[in-house]
Amino acid sequence: MTPVLPLEVEEETARHWSKDGAVWLDVRERSEFEEKHIPGALLIPIGELASRWRELPVAGPVVVYCSAGSRSFRAAKFLREHGLPAAALVGGINEWVAKGGSVDAAALVPQPAN
Repeated sequence: MTPVLPLEVEEETARHWSKDGAVWLDVRERSEFEEKHIPGALLIPIGELASRWRELPVAGPVVVYCSAGSRSFRAAKFLREHGLPAAALVGGINEWVAKGGSVDAAALVPQPAN
């Protein structure tokens, strides 16, 4: 029997799930993702989730995050309604960073000196 996941997950628990193969799903916009994202996260903006949720692997839990938690909460509810074990990261990537979580960022393009 598959264990019942909470609808929201704290950063420490999400880290533990990650070690056990959880999928990280970023539901922010592409520009937000390019600015910073949790390493290894998949990007499906919340506006595209209804048409793209089947792209997600179903082997383990899905930790959904956004900036602060609102979009990820809605996305996690949607995924659960479609049979995926999903939970929203409490506080989103902002809380993740505040607690020392690592992030990847787009390479900065050097600007010419004036």
